[in-house]
Amino acid sequence: VGAIGLGTGSAICHAQPGERWTAFEIDRSVADAARDPALFRFMPVCGPDVPVIIGDARLTLGREADGAYDLLLIDAFSSDSIPVHLMTREAVALYRTKLKPDGLLVMHISNRYLELETVLAAVAEAEGLVIRAGRFAAQEPSSGNGYVAPSNVAVLAASEADLGELAGDPRWRVPQSSGTK
Repeated sequence: VGAIGLGTGSAICHAQPGERWTAFEIDRSVADAARDPALFRFMPVCGPDVPVIIGDARLTLGREADGAYDLLLIDAFSSDSIPVHLMTREAVALYRTKLKPDGLLVMHISNRYLELETVLAAVAEAEGLVIRAGRFAAQEPSSGNGYVAPSNVAVLAASEADLGELAGDPRWRVPQSSGTK
């Protein structure tokens, strides 16, 4: 698994035994903070040996072997700052070269102001990929602090078969591109 956008390292806690994860983070101070147990516990507990590659993921991922990943997780959005360069046709084409033929591209696209599903659906269509999108509420009730919010996620794959069970799961819908180019 390749994870673009380390943040606090919470995604690393989804790693299963036998999986190898690599994180790609543009900002060394973010990686340092994620590894500091006085600040966050995700990396120290769940991924103390997970390599973190520092630099722009378009460049650092580009140096990785083609077909090296079963899954790429793009989770580099910071609050409502959308790094659109990570969801362009060029970026998706790069991700495809780094994925195995049946690999999955998972993109966390939550934000408050922009609807990104149709844009990503247009990219998927142009690249000959299938896409599913889902909106998922937090599994814990909000403590009233306002920090619990639903997540919007898109999954792209080369074929319906590559989506596996997700293809028939009613929580995942096929977003329309609305002719966006």
